[in-house]
Amino acid sequence: MRRRRSTAKGATIPGIAIAPAPRTCEQVATAAARPVPAVPNQGDLVEHWHESGLIDDAERATFDGDSS
Repeated sequence: MRRRRSTAKGATIPGIAIAPAPRTCEQVATAAARPVPAVPNQGDLVEHWHESGLIDDAERATFDGDSS
């Protein structure tokens, strides 16, 4: 039985890949500030809490200022 060796042309050996450089604070802040698009058919969690009675109208207004 022949053993295969991993070379630069072949697959890498798990666990020895070089980690990417750490991101700067500015890069992290920019990525965190990106708007996240809504997922289709995903309900509003605050609306669900309100309908379930977990939060009242005042608490809902804190989360979502434009609804009454």
